[in-house]
Parts: sequence; C-alpha cells; structure tokens
Amino acid sequence: MKLRGKGINIQALTETACYLIFGILLFRLTVTGGYLSYVTPRMKPYLYGLSAIMVLWAAMGAGRIFSPKYRCRLFHCLVLGIPILILAVPPAPPEGSAAVKNYSNASIPGSSPERAMSSYDSFSAQESAGYDYYDNETEEEQPDYSAGYDWETEDGQQAQIQQDQNQQPELLKGAGLNGIDEKMKTINITDNDYYAWMTELGAHADKYQGYTVTMKGFVFLDLENRQENEFALVRLSMWCCSADMSPMGLMADDLNGLGFKENDWVTVTGKLLVKDGYPTIEAESIVAAEKPEQEYVYPYY
Repeated sequence: MKLRGKGINIQALTETACYLIFGILLFRLTVTGGYLSYVTPRMKPYLYGLSAIMVLWAAMGAGRIFSPKYRCRLFHCLVLGIPILILAVPPAPPEGSAAVKNYSNASIPGSSPERAMSSYDSFSAQESAGYDYYDNETEEEQPDYSAGYDWETEDGQQAQIQQDQNQQPELLKGAGLNGIDEKMKTINITDNDYYAWMTELGAHADKYQGYTVTMKGFVFLDLENRQENEFALVRLSMWCCSADMSPMGLMADDLNGLGFKENDWVTVTGKLLVKDGYPTIEAESIVAAEKPEQEYVYPYY
C-alpha cells in the first residue's frame, strides 16, 4: 500500500543503496585485479557487465525513493548485504596447501608411485607424438588432423619424426615454450610460461632429461608416500573459480636436506631427471623467493 504525500520509501532506498554499493565494489574489485583470487581472467567482462547492471538497477529504483510505502520489506536485501560485506572486507586467502587440502595431486607427475599422469597430459602426449587414438564409446578410429601427412607407411612416419626434430626450435616457440636454451641445456620457467611448461614436461619429460631447470613455486608436502628431503614445487591452478584450485608443479629432491617448510615460496635450480617415467628436479640450489603478485595459474583465459 502506497501513501500519498511526502516521505521516504525505506525499502526502495535500501534496495537502491544495495545495488549501487554492490556495483561499485564489484567494479573496484575488477579494475584492481582483486577478482583473480576468486575467478579466472575470462570472467572479467562478465563482472564488468554485472557491475553495470547493478548501477542500472540502482538508477531505476531511485525513482521510487520518494514514493512512501506503508509496509517495508527489507529481509530480501540480505541477498546483496552479505556479498557487500565480503567485497568491502575481503577475507585473506588461505595458504597454498590449506587451499587444496581436499584436492587431488594429479597435476604433480610422480607425486605417488601408483598415480599415472592426468588424462589431459596423457592425451597431449599421444597427440604430440602422432599416435592414433580411439573413441571409447564408438571404438572408431579418429583421424589425426594435426600431423598433415599420410601415416599409412612406415617411411612416412620416420620422415615426419625427422622433420619434427629438425623443426624443434620453431615448434617450441610456436607452442609458447619460452626460456629454453638448447645449446646450454637450460630451461628458465617464468610466471607467464608456467602452465605451458608444466604441461610439456608432464607429457614429454624424456626430451628434457639432463636440462638445468629454474622455476619458482611454493613447497607442498601433503603427498602420498613422500620420501625424506622430497617435496613438490607447485603453484595453484584455477580452472574456473577458487573452488576448483589444485596444485600443479614438479617433484623435487633436495640432497642437502629440506631447509624450508610447507608453503614457503622458493626458487629451485637443478637437473631434470626422469624417475619411474616422471620428471623430477634434483635440486642444486634452493633460495627463498617473494610470492608473486598473482600467485595463481590460469590454464584458460
């Protein structure tokens, strides 16, 4: 029931304030990059769109503020009130290992003797090697469109393998694998190339055995059958949102005795060895490192 005359519609005022405050806080979180602690970069345009919708709703509701109402209902405003409090005072993100306490270690090749590579890495290995693969449901052979040549003859296979080896630097560059020096046999893995190299090393570890690898991550010790002085050097990968984060990295072995505790950020330099089919860094140098401004890895943008 609306009342005639002057006055304030408390319900409309509260709703308008909630829409406006929520839109402004969400816009600020998106502009500053704080949203990356909760969702992946591909969500950015949607967050901008939601911010605009909130401001639009606030503008539409402002016209009802001076139309008094007999009975105000405010309970539904809690739907936005709680997110507003979270955006205004965001909680500190948990330490790396705590954030993945209940997740699998499948993105850490060799983290337990019984664990095979993840299905994604297995598929990548087969596809890159040019193997035939089959659809599990139809059992029909699928064509390999990536090779671009006839696989029917053995000579054709050998010729293509040789061609791939000759073009290896170009293929690496095209795949976004930067930081490799084939003459010096060194690999420097930067923040921007972290996901690409973890995928590559997980699928084709034998190609890089003996290379000196330098990479940064945090110490992760919550592993099955972990040996003394053994740890995982990882970063957290976020595929969609913070609810699906999991550790991604390589196993490492500090021969001098593990001098860092779990969640410490370190930079490791050492030889890449293949043990039981999995890449492992035999650490020659482990130094403390600063946590990167954006600590998460986003496989898809």
